[in-house]
Amino acid sequence: MLVRVPDYFDQFACLAGDCPHSCCVGWEVVIDEDTAWRYRAEPGPLGEKLRAAMQFDGEDVCFPLDGGRCPFLNRENLCEIHCALGAEATSVTCQEHPRFIEEYGPFKEITLSAACPKANELLLGSNEPLTFSVLEDETPAEEGDAWLDWLLPLRNYLLDLLRNREQPLQERLRYFLLIAQEAQRLLDAKAMEELTAFCASPYIRRPEAAELTEGWEQAACRCLRSLEILEPDWQALLERWENNPALPAFAPREPEKLERIAVYLAFRYLLKAVNDGDLLGRAQFCLLGVLTVDRLSRFTELSEALRLFSREIEHDQDNLDALLDAFWQVDGLSAAALLAALSK
Repeated sequence: MLVRVPDYFDQFACLAGDCPHSCCVGWEVVIDEDTAWRYRAEPGPLGEKLRAAMQFDGEDVCFPLDGGRCPFLNRENLCEIHCALGAEATSVTCQEHPRFIEEYGPFKEITLSAACPKANELLLGSNEPLTFSVLEDETPAEEGDAWLDWLLPLRNYLLDLLRNREQPLQERLRYFLLIAQEAQRLLDAKAMEELTAFCASPYIRRPEAAELTEGWEQAACRCLRSLEILEPDWQALLERWENNPALPAFAPREPEKLERIAVYLAFRYLLKAVNDGDLLGRAQFCLLGVLTVDRLSRFTELSEALRLFSREIEHDQDNLDALLDAFWQVDGLSAAALLAALSK
């Protein structure tokens, strides 16, 4: 099977005990069924500790946190299970993190979560356009959804648009959302031949004027604060943003890095429209992520703003789903409102 990965993928290595934001802190560790059976049979004192720690939370077998930490995270911030039994003895969740793995049938795509400090450093450690490499693994390919034949070229066109530095980033982001709007109309109408032609030579329509009851910043602050909060630093950062409404219009201080964030998000999320047809909602999510991280970077480092956004939103499916609903329900998060944010 073909596997697409970001161009820095092979440079990634877990920081382990040196990580400043360990993934074993603050998150309950879910244990897959095969690993749970292994732990139930593990002999000796470690086996006894494993069985004592495992609990069923109503949906999954997990290790509940002990003082905010995984009970197997030792004083050196290393995993006791990994140290004693090897990486293969940890749960699938632990082995895969910080990788987001999406399988689409004939191919799969892997991204590295920007919530991980090392992956974050690799993403923002360059000002060059973010590209993707194609690898191959031994997983047999399967038949994919027919919509992939249209969504993949469209996603690739949008990635190329975001990386085209002949235009200011602000204009590229506007076109990104305008193209997604038009593509959504064609997808809804099942006008696939028109969509193919559109990807080859897209028609950019001007945004329609809209009367908005609130701006995107007010709506974003309100919606983000209403979601589940995992880390106090995220809450504090949102409060600083909310209490400083007079920020300047969108004018990124690090446009190359913000472009890389946009490409990271677009690569990860746009093809997910194959599951429910909601391309525009995911394009709005990408744009909201860029705008939000840019705004929050006025109060902290860009890398920290991105890390917290990724941790709080990308790793919480309920929060993601709530935002996708909000794009259709909240006036200030509509496509028109986000376009207005880029028109000032």
